[in-house]
Amino acid sequence: MSILYLGCNSNKDSEVVFVKEEPVKEDAVKAWLHKVENYKKSDNYLVVFHKYYNQKIKEKKYLNAAEVLDIACVYLADSYDFNDQFMATVKEFDTKYREEVPVLKTTFVDAYLANYYYDKYNLKKACDYFSKITALEPDNYDSCYNIARAYYDLSYIYYVMGKQNLSLDANQKSFESFSKIDNPKGLAFVYSNYANIYTAIGDKKRAIENADKAIQAYKKIDNTYNVYIGLINKISIYEYLKDKRERPLIDSVYQAFVSSKDESKILKIKIFDFKAENLIHENKLPEAKKLLDGLKPVVEEIDSDDLTQEYKLTAALYEIKKNPGYSNFTDIKKALPTLISNQQYEKVNMFYGLLQNNAIQNNDYKSAFGYEAQKKIIADSIGNIITRIKTVELEKKYQTEKKAQQLKIKEQTITNKNTTIALLGASLIGILFISFAFNLIQKQKKLRLEKQSAQLYTKQLLEKTEEERKRIASDLHDSVSHELLSLKNSLEEKREITNQKIDNIINDIRSISRNLHPIMFDKIGLKESINQMVERAESVNNFMVTAEIDYSYVLSSSHELQIYRIVQEALSNIIKYADAVAAKISITETENTINIEIKDNGKGFNVEETLNNTSSFGLHNIIERSRAIGGKAIVLSDTSGTIITIEIKKKP
Repeated sequence: MSILYLGCNSNKDSEVVFVKEEPVKEDAVKAWLHKVENYKKSDNYLVVFHKYYNQKIKEKKYLNAAEVLDIACVYLADSYDFNDQFMATVKEFDTKYREEVPVLKTTFVDAYLANYYYDKYNLKKACDYFSKITALEPDNYDSCYNIARAYYDLSYIYYVMGKQNLSLDANQKSFESFSKIDNPKGLAFVYSNYANIYTAIGDKKRAIENADKAIQAYKKIDNTYNVYIGLINKISIYEYLKDKRERPLIDSVYQAFVSSKDESKILKIKIFDFKAENLIHENKLPEAKKLLDGLKPVVEEIDSDDLTQEYKLTAALYEIKKNPGYSNFTDIKKALPTLISNQQYEKVNMFYGLLQNNAIQNNDYKSAFGYEAQKKIIADSIGNIITRIKTVELEKKYQTEKKAQQLKIKEQTITNKNTTIALLGASLIGILFISFAFNLIQKQKKLRLEKQSAQLYTKQLLEKTEEERKRIASDLHDSVSHELLSLKNSLEEKREITNQKIDNIINDIRSISRNLHPIMFDKIGLKESINQMVERAESVNNFMVTAEIDYSYVLSSSHELQIYRIVQEALSNIIKYADAVAAKISITETENTINIEIKDNGKGFNVEETLNNTSSFGLHNIIERSRAIGGKAIVLSDTSGTIITIEIKKKP
């Protein structure tokens, strides 16, 4: 083993690369155990392993014993095989012999136990075991690989728990470590994780880009198994993002797998499960039933809690499609409290969706509404994308009314002063024209100063409001909602009244959170925030919205946030009042200006009358926000629709 420089986590100026040396020639039994095809095809694999391992322990050759135990741990964990006999061997080694072997050569124990607890939905323990590995410093290629893989697994668990910031951090560390050893398979793992994370935060473009990178990387190293895993991951992304390409991809992957005659049971369960969902969706119930019946013994043989739950979910979907009155969800309901307490939010959201669909089919709208509330809370935990709150609707209305009153007073003051100037000018014209001109110039200068002062005041008011919104949003999202969710699931089922009250509180808090500061704005920026706003508007309302944004982030973050609010207000007005079937948002950048255009094909309105109406808060809000960031809003409207254009001059 050759080592270049000194450490895996140093900076680029002293970057460490651990080079993989040629494998040492192994004895016949160890070489046999090392071949994955022997594990997959031989029923005698574990018998051979235990005999060899016990012999090495008896000879006190603990390092040799650790090496074969490492091999077996990898194969069994990848196959979700956590049988009692092998687990007892792992735990015995951990307690009796581990200290006889160098620390970096025993990380397989923590990795196997972490995978075991992940399969049993105990994510906290799984994180603890993987974190023990990532706390170590590597000293060769293999140890650097093991630490990189632990960071990858840790990142995936954080993703499942909805902790996307931690997931991104761990995944980046995994990427750095895999890069140090130039391991293409490991980098493919990382791309796959990035795809999951970007899916969770709603960045569809990056999610699919990274999913494709992972698949291409697996193809490059001719790793067929992981190519299928990458395709399965891409199907899951399409499913989560409700992309119409999901079902055609399922069909093509299924056909390719069947034609390949691949014997992997894990792949078969996952791919056939997706195919069964497709058949159910297409109402091809006999074919779906045949597929599920053939899959059942494979699922029972693997005996993985994770895969079993996914199979039960699909089987329940089949039963509902076949019989709308089906209601035997005992297993799923029993699993929900454990899944929630272990923060398995992705699966919880899937199960709530299943229960909700069944409730709707049976006209049980009260239960369906309750499940929808739970889905929204879980969706926030997964994505942390942009939370908005009802309380701030009241706060926003109050601030808008207050600002409108202030503007009205200022306008009246200006009008009075203009009147005074006009009267004074009229009386002075006959006396002395030069004196009038001088006074008029002075008055105009004073008005300009007052206008600038009013503009500065409005800008400061908007910035302070956004800061307070951001603080409240963060407190409510990170603390109150999750505390109430945990409280509800800890109560006894029979306490329906208490649960209903808690449901109401949770719904109120979510409602309160609907219009506060967009939490992810500072991270993903103006363009992606508006794209997400458009996707949400389309998914909730029955009309089409498109966005064309050509902008290179030249404005300050506070100015970008005001643009986001302007677009948000305009889109809200279109939804509420325009009776439109389509709208378009355009942001373009020239050498000297940023130009914004929001237009719809609605019924239009009288702009002058609306602006003179004191209750037209939305339109005044757009105009004043534009003015606060040095822009000018122009509103044109007739029976064919409305166009709002805003031009913001760049600072020299």
